[in-house]
Amino acid sequence: MKIRKSGIKTRIVKVGTKKVLTGKKKRVKLEKAKSKRIRNHPPPIELDEPIECEICSSTYKNNVAFALHTIRHSEDNKFACHLCPYKNVSKYHIEMHVRAHEGTTKYKCEVCQKAFTVSTHAIEHKYFHTGEKPFQCEICGKHFMFSRFLAAHRRSQHYEILTGSPLVKFDCKICNKHYASASGLRRHKLSKHNDEGIDLSVLCDICGKRLSSREKLKFHRRIHTGYKPFACQVCGKAFTKKDQLIEHVRVHTGEKPHICKYCGRGFTQRTPLKIHERTHSGERPYVCACCGKGFVTKTSVDSHMKSCGGVVSAFATSWMGHPIPQLGQLGALGSIGQMGAIGQPPKYFSL
Repeated sequence: MKIRKSGIKTRIVKVGTKKVLTGKKKRVKLEKAKSKRIRNHPPPIELDEPIECEICSSTYKNNVAFALHTIRHSEDNKFACHLCPYKNVSKYHIEMHVRAHEGTTKYKCEVCQKAFTVSTHAIEHKYFHTGEKPFQCEICGKHFMFSRFLAAHRRSQHYEILTGSPLVKFDCKICNKHYASASGLRRHKLSKHNDEGIDLSVLCDICGKRLSSREKLKFHRRIHTGYKPFACQVCGKAFTKKDQLIEHVRVHTGEKPHICKYCGRGFTQRTPLKIHERTHSGERPYVCACCGKGFVTKTSVDSHMKSCGGVVSAFATSWMGHPIPQLGQLGALGSIGQMGAIGQPPKYFSL
């Protein structure tokens, strides 16, 4: 054991002719390397309004600084991301995670501008746009788009061939995740599910709504917080999601990448295109509960129902007056519109 002038204790282990530093000295060296990697990325985005800590009222000008501050109030000694449920004990990993949220990393997709903290993730992401599947299983020949998909496939499908021992799966009955050991499953249940069997990782802690994924929960929470990190540089309008901003910018640039398959008309956003195509297809997914008339948009049917006054059309009366048809009889109503469930009016009408 040696004590340096700096006061840091280190232990030198001889391996052959090399000397390997262990203990605090090694950790300091790793932290310096991580700090150097962070400096290679663009600086964090300065916010228009500083973030205030609800516990101590400290304010911070960017998301990274606030995330690093959270450990002061943490019970589990972890840094916490205020944009999603992510936590980590590593200062480097929490900073890179927050940077990925706001897009301030040097690894970006040239097509969609999505940001990545690791260069290999950015390289593999491009296959999502090209459709390539360069990762092939050497056992069955199946191809995969991402290396992690191949690794998961090899573990689940060829575990016995690769290891020589049968795969024993421990399944979570709540979320269907698989674990290789009983202890792994036990840790998962303690951290992710409560006594009622609810998956806490996708439960909104503000309103109690359960989302289908952590990603959707992250964006849902912004409804409560009002956090909109993606602002338009032209008009200043802010959005909760990056893809919303990308579509909005086209209003200024005039770009119309979404083309109608019927008439060739272009649109800046996907939703207006979907509504427009209904004028060609005749689809009327929004039906008035009073008269049965169908509409292209929800706004249209809501406006109509305010003035409908419960006046049921003769056509709708004749439909409701008929006996409920059986499955074999539905084909005769094809000219009326797309059928809904048994006992419900057609999905849309062309009146």
